[in-house]
Amino acid sequence: MAKTVETVDLSNTTSAYYAPATIAPTDKLIHIAGQPGSTKDGVVPHDYESQIHLALLNLRKLIIAAESSIKHIVKLNLFIVNYNADNRKHTRHIRRFLAGHRPAITLVPVPQLAAPAWLFEIDAVIALPEPSVPPVLRSVNRTTDVIVIGAGLAGLSAAHDILRAGLSCVVLEARDRVGGKTWSTELKDGNGVVDLGAAWINDTNQSKVYALAKRYGVELIEQNTQGNVVLQDFSGNCSTFVYGELPNFDKATQAHLAEIRDMCETDCQALDTWRPRDTSLDAVTFEAYLCFRGANEVAIATATVWTRAMLGQDPKDISALCFLNYCKSGGGLLQMRSDQKHGGQYLRVRQGTQAFSLGLASSLPEDTIRLSTPVHSIIQTANDQSVTVQAGGSVYAARKVIITVPTPAMKAISFHPKLPPTKQLWIESTTYGYYTKSMMEFRSLFWVKRGFCGLAQSFTGSASVIRDTCSPNDQKYILTCFMSGDPGQAWAALPTKEREQSLLQQMSKLFSVPDLDLDLDSEFIQMTTYEWVNDEWAGWGCPCAALTPGVLDTLGPNALRERCGSLHFAGTETAGEWKGYMEGAIRSGERAAAEVIRSVNAGIVASRL
Repeated sequence: MAKTVETVDLSNTTSAYYAPATIAPTDKLIHIAGQPGSTKDGVVPHDYESQIHLALLNLRKLIIAAESSIKHIVKLNLFIVNYNADNRKHTRHIRRFLAGHRPAITLVPVPQLAAPAWLFEIDAVIALPEPSVPPVLRSVNRTTDVIVIGAGLAGLSAAHDILRAGLSCVVLEARDRVGGKTWSTELKDGNGVVDLGAAWINDTNQSKVYALAKRYGVELIEQNTQGNVVLQDFSGNCSTFVYGELPNFDKATQAHLAEIRDMCETDCQALDTWRPRDTSLDAVTFEAYLCFRGANEVAIATATVWTRAMLGQDPKDISALCFLNYCKSGGGLLQMRSDQKHGGQYLRVRQGTQAFSLGLASSLPEDTIRLSTPVHSIIQTANDQSVTVQAGGSVYAARKVIITVPTPAMKAISFHPKLPPTKQLWIESTTYGYYTKSMMEFRSLFWVKRGFCGLAQSFTGSASVIRDTCSPNDQKYILTCFMSGDPGQAWAALPTKEREQSLLQQMSKLFSVPDLDLDLDSEFIQMTTYEWVNDEWAGWGCPCAALTPGVLDTLGPNALRERCGSLHFAGTETAGEWKGYMEGAIRSGERAAAEVIRSVNAGIVASRL
């Protein structure tokens, strides 16, 4: 199918994120007036980057209302107050917004916009695509009460509850395996496993996943926090401190960090876990929130370690309300980041966390799960009495569908009729940053011998966070490096050998001690990693999608969870508690299943009256 919008390039423009010209049908153009960076209630934040996010959100609203899409943008005009060619902050956010599409763009520096508080405005010309027509389907291959899309922990948990309630069910999974973002792989020698995805649980406030651990008899490994933690600062210099204490800065800096940390903790605890509302927090980025409250350079860098390690995002890329609510879902910033009792990273699974999904899958009736069956389209009848799903060359029919895939992956599914604008806006607005893990296996516990617990944090290195992920009973000595944000993307662009050397050099510096040589080349065995940014079925990223400013305030906190006709939504993004974790995924699946069971039973009762 020919593109509605065609780009025209010169010999020196193909690498630019915009095109010098575009071609589109003149009879199908929509002209969108200038959109400022303000909330739905007219609140204008003071900072430039928050305004960019809000202006792009306002533009996205109008594109969806026009039943068009980002890939149909023909032309953009950017109006920027006090433009600084040496600090082009808009470029990062517009690139992410366009997601690879390259319209013609003109930047116009201006002394002032219509309202004195406005710093950024954007207008657009977009093309109107051809109307979406439902596919002509073959006869139905299988009819069931409920179709579950996705065989991760959310989908498998939902399927168990659906079947337990006496309803029939089929689970459609695009991959050739179950587990979603729980994926455990054996090391090359077959002795021990590593988790390419989700890896940590706890045994106190994560009751659902801990129940699975007990049910399937897995061996749990307590996260090591005995010994020193390392911080690598802006200059690459390293300093140590005891786990649970503040980094070894001067007293004034320590006091400032404690103040900013405690402020974030207080503000996240004030939010409703399930229904967070605060226009002032959602109008700004997390970075702007910190700056407005006096955070200095070290505090911003520390907060960047938090957001990169937890979401793969920089503070400038996500809403303050989104991040603080994410923290609240795990009991707060301190608890979610903790490696000790009650914390988000307290326990690991010797057999790998995919054991939970494999166990759930094995206890379902035969032929419940269809692997290698990606969903292409979902068609609801006009009266919402039935749903037809086209997947993997077959057609399935049901009364209800539970969708558990990440929102970025939903963009690949064709819905007929289209989802409501609120649902579309949420799905289109979610973003991943760059995030991956590299498990570095060594011949010995060299860091423990040197007095370290294995936890390291870096303001500048390829790995923003490193954790000990050893399996003592397998005699496997592993440090897991978390690559995220811009440094992670730069690392990912290197050849494999250079990526290994980059991490070895960083760890040599992090875990060095006076008068004791450290030759990691001789200690190093192998690196195991997986690039989730190349995983189509994850939506091209991990660990959990986040939102830019304005979305929560515009749509309300329940917009993603709310049912749409016969469609119900689950997945860790939709969770109230432990969003982004296995616990959140399981709880979300159980919630969606309960909604479906109530709805089906209510329909049965109504039909008998």
